[in-house]
Formats: sequence, structure tokens, C-alpha cells
Amino acid sequence: MGNSALRKGSAMDLDMTEAMELRKYRRGWDPGRSFAGKHYICTVSRRKWEEGAAPLFYCRMARKSVMVSVEQVRNSVEKHIQGTTHFVVAVEVRPGSKVVVEVDNDRAITLQELADLNKAVRDDLGEAADDCEFQFSSPGMGRPFKVSRQYQKHTGRLVQVDLVDGRTLEGKLEHYDGSIMGLRIQHPSKVKGRLPKLDDEVTTIPAAEIRTTKASITFN
Repeated sequence: MGNSALRKGSAMDLDMTEAMELRKYRRGWDPGRSFAGKHYICTVSRRKWEEGAAPLFYCRMARKSVMVSVEQVRNSVEKHIQGTTHFVVAVEVRPGSKVVVEVDNDRAITLQELADLNKAVRDDLGEAADDCEFQFSSPGMGRPFKVSRQYQKHTGRLVQVDLVDGRTLEGKLEHYDGSIMGLRIQHPSKVKGRLPKLDDEVTTIPAAEIRTTKASITFN
């Protein structure tokens, strides 16, 4: 190792406060001991420390990264939305420590409510949240439903249902209990300019036959 490399890693690289602390603990200081709120590794032997020898070089120990789990995030979100009409749609922890949370409401959820929830969850997770990028949002329009509560929210509204056999149905969602959907199927009018017509009868569709369901976007 050259002299330039030694100088680069020498005690001179410490800031003034740390250098003072190092001098304070030189005699009898135990390698690996924390000072100035930081931890250092030093290659000087215990005997040389006891003799008061200055360290050849030091390196600052990296802070251990703390990972967050889907369960931790979900539990925190559910705690903070308890007693409201909000509900969790999805929680993901993606590569790169990106945490994606989707929250919805039976009416609508505001940006301020999402921002407040983001802050509350970060506070709950503490230091573990420092290494994460959080994204809080409501489900986008036209995206498939992920939880039963979304079916409840859209009961009485038009939905598009894609079946596993390749067919697509559109109609008014009458009910959904997790195993059966009730749908009044909508048929395009054969007369130009007239609105589509809904069946008077409700068609039942087993949940096992449904691939995806999403809200229909209509323009009046």
C-alpha cells in the first residue's frame, strides 16, 4: 500500500470533532469501540493501542439496512384506517425497496388523505422506512378489481367482466358474495342512437368462471 493510500485513510480524514474524540480514546481504547456516535474498524493491534500508537487507517462501518415486509406495511395501514371507510386494495414491496400501497374508499379518497396515511406509516416503521420509497395511491380507473370490497363499492354500477372462456360481458353489478356474481347484462341497441338495454333478469356467474372484473368507463 502506497503512502498516498495511507494518507487517504488516515486519521487526518476525520472531522475535527471526531479527531478530538479519537485522541481522547487513543490510550486504552478498544478497537471497534463507538465514539462520536459512530463505529470504526481499526487494524492496529490492542498492544499498540495500549502503547498510544495512532491508527494506521480506519473505515466507517456501514449502517445495516433494515428491510420492511408486506405484513408490516399492511398492518400499519390497516391500523390507521380503522374506523374509516377506507380499505386496503394491495400492498407490494418491490425490488429496490419500493413500497406500493393502494387504498380505496366507498366514495373517493383524497390526495391529502393518502399523504397523511403515507406519513403515519413511515412514522410507524421508523428507521426501516428510511431506505424505502413509498407510493400511496388509489386504484386506477379501468384496472381489474383485487378485493371483494371493490365489488361492494361498485354494486349498482356498470362493470366489464372478462370470463375464462374468452367472452366479455358488460352490465350492472347487482351483487357479489365472493363465490357468485349477479349481473344484469347490457346489450347494445339495434337502433342507432338508442341507449344499450339491460336485461330484466339477473344472470348468475360463478366466481371461478371470472377472469377479471373492472369498472366500465361511460361517457354521456
